[in-house]
Amino acid sequence: VIGALYSIGYPATEIENIFLQTNWKEVFIDNICREDVYIGQKRWKPYANYFFDLDQNFLPKLPLAISSGNEIINKMFDLTYPVSHLDNFDDYQIPFRCLATNILNGETKVFSTGSLPEALRASMSIPSLFKPFELGNELFIDGGVKSNLPVETAKGMGADFVIASQVNSGLRTEEELQNLIHMLDQTINLSIIRNVNESAELCDFLIKPDLGDISFLDFEKAKTIINLGEEEAWKILSQIEFSPKVEDSKSKPAILPANINFSRISVSGNKFLHPSKILEYVELKKGISYTKKDILQAIKHAYNSELFTFIYPVIREKEGKYELLIKVIEKDRKRYGVNLNYNNNNEIVAGLTLDLTNVLQKNSKLICNLQVGARHELNLDYVKNFGKHWGVYFRIFPYLKEHKLFSYNDDHEKMNSVKSLETGGTLGIGIFAREIVIAEVFGYSFKTRMYRDIADFEDTQFTATGLGFKLYHESLDDYVFPMRGSQFLIKLTGARKVFFSDEGYKKMYARIRMLLPFARNLSLKYQFEYGSYFKKYDIDFDPFYIGGFDSFMGLYSRERSAPIYQINTLALRSELYDHFFGDLHFNFLNLGNTESWLPEENTYYGAGIKLGYQTFFGPLRIGAAIAQDRKAYYYLSVGYEFDAFEFSRK
Repeated sequence: VIGALYSIGYPATEIENIFLQTNWKEVFIDNICREDVYIGQKRWKPYANYFFDLDQNFLPKLPLAISSGNEIINKMFDLTYPVSHLDNFDDYQIPFRCLATNILNGETKVFSTGSLPEALRASMSIPSLFKPFELGNELFIDGGVKSNLPVETAKGMGADFVIASQVNSGLRTEEELQNLIHMLDQTINLSIIRNVNESAELCDFLIKPDLGDISFLDFEKAKTIINLGEEEAWKILSQIEFSPKVEDSKSKPAILPANINFSRISVSGNKFLHPSKILEYVELKKGISYTKKDILQAIKHAYNSELFTFIYPVIREKEGKYELLIKVIEKDRKRYGVNLNYNNNNEIVAGLTLDLTNVLQKNSKLICNLQVGARHELNLDYVKNFGKHWGVYFRIFPYLKEHKLFSYNDDHEKMNSVKSLETGGTLGIGIFAREIVIAEVFGYSFKTRMYRDIADFEDTQFTATGLGFKLYHESLDDYVFPMRGSQFLIKLTGARKVFFSDEGYKKMYARIRMLLPFARNLSLKYQFEYGSYFKKYDIDFDPFYIGGFDSFMGLYSRERSAPIYQINTLALRSELYDHFFGDLHFNFLNLGNTESWLPEENTYYGAGIKLGYQTFFGPLRIGAAIAQDRKAYYYLSVGYEFDAFEFSRK
């Protein structure tokens, strides 16, 4: 990458600044910020620790690498934009070559023509870290596997004098092999050390900085690496006699204008989606002037649809006109999601989800979710959309769930438990509007049966059928540990006793969450939660359950129930370190059976602290709180233990 930037005219100081100021870990990871995900995908909370793509027989496939590398190729387009239309690498200010290894036949490919971002992406496909790059009918990995110091290539270009830089780290001792990254680095080095040593003998001067235990993923040590390289380079330069500088007669290449108008925009690589549909996601039109930033934002927006493994632009020049080619590789439409969660109540739940996107119908999604353990659930959620960024949809959601309900004494100790089995479903029609809102009108029916577990309890059951309305908005940058954004969910439901219901009622639930950043890595959080059966105060079949890590921390999960309640929460959140968060938390709970709140009788207070870490396989959270009665509560949550189908339910 450094060689490419230098060859197209970047000065050395600017190249150094680029590498020091870019967060390369974010570029390599390929994560989509939840804030940028389409509103239609936010109908569901996170529901899996990890996803596996499926083959034609619905068997899971192991991933080829940790990252797809889509962000990398778009970053390369960003950096090389001025010459991205040039097809011949000899037309740059300094002729350039880069190498990749064809993993299908083991041959080395020397890129001298084509798209520079594609060539760079192919040449840096580090095995296991980045997915091999598909170009035509060939599949490429890092060229360093076979030729990490391509002196022969430089001599083949006509170089009379070759100065090479050897920057691969040395082999680690047994004691130094401490983690997966160390093992990956060692494996790669084993395969390249031999070819590096052979090539080093062919160069005139070799710059070989002592990198010690620095690996190729130590991005935070970039300045140290640069300084080590400069020290070694000065030692070599003192041995070289330079001829007087001769003015280069080669003309500078014609660079792309800052604003570009495309005579044609096309798509290649698609298998399932029609090109016109992909262009609807990209939202670029021919005959309109765009900047580089406009193009990259359009590509990013399409990638946020979660339909593509790769999507990136290629600019071509033909007869003085510019054409834009959108290259894509679509994600597998079938995948399994696995989830395992645990909490401080010694509740373990394992989940398996079959996720089918655009399989049954175009622009549709079917989620089949099974959960076993401390609770048992079967959820089938099917949504058919009519529109990309905005439009209408219909939903079918049948479900079955069984869980335990505990009763507590005045000392907050569990006394008894009963089992609750609920079967039902919803059928809804709704609208979605870009990143703004989802609104749905729905009908529902459910039957709840409560029966004995370890308490003397007479079996009871309740049936209700009715209509409802729900409204949802979310702009959080992360669902579990957001630092900015807002979210609200409002549900209104009602049933009449004369219509397949044992009881008539009206019910409302609302939750609002807002996070306002006010300093670096600091945010103020406010959350309001409200539930009411309005004037129906004797509800005992489906009350609101209060308490827990994400509710009122001065009660255990589902410790109390009531037909009317409201919770106000104020918290100070800090990102203490990368992916490590801490909260100072204050709760105010009004709990009662009338709408006339009596503060001296119905108000409860709680305060606590939360710590959380976002791991590769999901969140890990611990917490401690104290209520106004000075009772201490302790919480542990591993994985996604919340209801992913909250919006789908009644």
